[in-house]
Amino acid sequence: MTLNEQFATMIAMILTGLWIGVCLTTYHRFMHPNKKWMWTTIPTDIFFWICQGLLIFYVLLKVNEGQIRFYIFLALLLGYVMYKGIFERLYAVILERFIVLVVSVCRFLKKCLTILLILPLLTLLKLVLISCKMILKFIKAILYFLFCLVFYPLKWVYIFIVPKRVRQKGEMVAKKVGTLWAKLIKIFKRTD
Repeated sequence: MTLNEQFATMIAMILTGLWIGVCLTTYHRFMHPNKKWMWTTIPTDIFFWICQGLLIFYVLLKVNEGQIRFYIFLALLLGYVMYKGIFERLYAVILERFIVLVVSVCRFLKKCLTILLILPLLTLLKLVLISCKMILKFIKAILYFLFCLVFYPLKWVYIFIVPKRVRQKGEMVAKKVGTLWAKLIKIFKRTD
């Protein structure tokens, strides 16, 4: 390995150490914000460190064909210590502000979606329902008028033409059908 490759490897590993510090701070902010142990802690920690190890190996593979030397670990440690000492507080503040910004933007978009899309659709739906109710009442009134227009003359014809004895039997049958209908409705209401 040439001196240029060693220098590039050192710089790459210092930057990777910085990156690991950034990732670790971000990971702890999102996965363990209250510092309590949860059942998901162990699998997510293992997955996080496997990803970081694969990243380190990928960087080494690109920079010096995957050769591992002792100074590589020192460069990683140096990058991580630089992050902890210099950049951690600044990055934590930037991360918190970014999270607040994203949450604010999401709330704003939710309000816009509610005001511009959902409320007009609900209002339109209510207007359609009110219009349908009005149309149904109007149709019901017209049908009732037509029924009365046809029924009352038939009622008078029925009274004058059909003998009284047949009408009384018809009324008895109608009462029986009415009581049977009422019983059926009560039975079906009980089963609900």
